[in-house]
Parts: sequence; C-alpha cells; structure tokens
Amino acid sequence: MGPTETAAVILTGVFIMAMVAIAVQTAENQRRERQLQLLAIRNQIRGTEHLLDSLPVEFQTQALRSLMIQTLRGLWFKASRLDRSINLQDHITKLDEREKDPVTTPAFPANQLTLFHDRNTAQRNRSLVRETAQFIIELKQKNLISADAAQQQLVHLKYAYQRCNCDLVLLEAQNMLADRGAHVAIHRFRTAMMQLRRINHNHQLEPQVLQLQQVIQQLEAEDTAAPVAKEDLVTEAKPSPL
Repeated sequence: MGPTETAAVILTGVFIMAMVAIAVQTAENQRRERQLQLLAIRNQIRGTEHLLDSLPVEFQTQALRSLMIQTLRGLWFKASRLDRSINLQDHITKLDEREKDPVTTPAFPANQLTLFHDRNTAQRNRSLVRETAQFIIELKQKNLISADAAQQQLVHLKYAYQRCNCDLVLLEAQNMLADRGAHVAIHRFRTAMMQLRRINHNHQLEPQVLQLQQVIQQLEAEDTAAPVAKEDLVTEAKPSPL
C-alpha cells in the first residue's frame, strides 16, 4: 500500500470516528433534552394535581375541575411519549373516574362566622386561589383554552379570593374583640359585612351574612350599654349628700 492509499485509509478512519462521535454526542444531547422536557412536564403534572387536590371544594366548579383534569390528560400523553415506562392507561383511567365525581358545594357551617377556622388556613387557601388563577392565565397564553372560558374562570376565582379576604378580616375582628373589646372590634366586623355584601351577588352568602348581622347587633348593644354601666358605677361611688 502506497503513501496515498495509507493517507486515504487514515483520513477515512478519522472521518468515520468523527461521524461516530457526532452521532453519539447527538444522541446524548437528545437524551438530555428528553429528560429536561420530561422533568418540566412532571413538574407541571405535580403542580396541577396539587391544585386539583388542595383547592377547597367551596371554590371548585365542575368546569374548573374538568379543565384541570383535561390538562392532566394532555400532560400525561406528552410524558408517555418521552418515557415509555409510564403506564398511561392507568393515569387516564384514574382521571376519568375522578371526573365522574360531581362537585357539590357544602352548606355554610352553622353557628360559624368564617368559612375557615384560622388565619393560616385562610391565607393558604387564598394562595391556592392565586396559583389557580395563574394556571388559567398560562393555559390562555398557550391557547389551550379560549379567552371567554379563561375570563369566566378568572371571575370565579376573583370571588374566591375576596371570600378568603373576608375571612381574614373576620378573624382579625374576632381577635380584636377578645383583646380590646366590642367598641374597637365592631368597626372591623362592619368592614367584613360590607365586603360580604359586595360579593353576595347570587345571595349564596346569606347564612354567613345573617350570622354576622346578629353578631354586629349584639356588639352594638354592648357598646351602647358600656358607657351607661360606667356612669352607674361612678354614681354609686359618689358619697350621698345626706
């Protein structure tokens, strides 16, 4: 074999090795890209499942739940194309079963002023409402839902957000009542009443409004009677002129 043939063989070998290296690197890049895409999809799945599982049933509607379930179906389809080990049918079956469950809004608890028992719960649920609104906005930006459907859900979530705010005002008022008395707390109770009436479009909040009215009336009576009681104590303490 002459020098020319030897050089040709060497160049051919180098070329083949370079092509193999490029192919291996391309395959590795594609694998990493699939992994990153799968990781992003799994994060979206976890976020959507968190909203579906954690958003209070008082703030859910059948349309909102169906929208989240439909989004999860699409995400699982995407994930299964990137990872063949995913049991797609199992996930789809579970979602189908869940969508059959009707959304039933529970009645407002009797003898209770707030929807939630404590401030932390109200704040956590308000954050969930905010996250759900962001979820709807992102679906709209990706053209996965229409502008009208997004607007309808956002209006509902705005109501839910305001409902949480009313609870926070009422919980603050209850703390003020315990610490500083009726005269100071009654103003916060009246603020909560105004907020509730403003969002009570379909009279769905009447049980809560009626209970709050009774509390305010009682506090007004106590606040009116308090100066009289103090005046009576002063009169009794004065020495008799006789």
